Amino acid sequence: MRLGAGLRLLLATGFFLVVTGCRHTVKVAAIPLPPPTTVPLVPVPEPATPPRLPTQPVSPAPLPTQPVQPKAKKPKKKPEVPPPAPAPVAPVVVASVAPPPDASVIGALTAGGDASPEQRQKASDAIGEVEKRLSGLSADTLKNQETGIVRVKFFLKGAHDALGKGDAEGSITLATKAKVLLDDLLK
Repeated sequence: MRLGAGLRLLLATGFFLVVTGCRHTVKVAAIPLPPPTTVPLVPVPEPATPPRLPTQPVSPAPLPTQPVQPKAKKPKKKPEVPPPAPAPVAPVVVASVAPPPDASVIGALTAGGDASPEQRQKASDAIGEVEKRLSGLSADTLKNQETGIVRVKFFLKGAHDALGKGDAEGSITLATKAKVLLDDLLK
């Protein structure tokens, strides 16, 4: 067993010596180039000019004297469209619907006018808060959440419009929607 290990070591060393080759390199002396020789230049004779033949002027062929008449275009016929027949008018039926018994669950709907000064101030504060948060966003957030920011601005515009028309409740609702959407974007 000891002999096999020594033999393997000897073969591996011999293999590496053969593969790596010799360490010294043969240096070859560079042969100097001979100096360039100069050859005197001989002037080149100019080429002889060939004799020129007399040229005769070429007259163009006579053009026909008859005027060319443009082709007459045929008028296009437009397809006749019959006038639309009057649609039969269905009788209008007006049905009165009794309010559902649970109408008080959602509360009374208002026309939007007659807002108290407190509600108008609350709506204005809600809009201002969302606008302040929106203007404080970084450029990266604005770029990454572009579609969401457009929606927030849409709700804010609606809140401004509603407040301008005197609908403080609608303005508060839209400002709250903008605030909630902005909260979701920033999570």
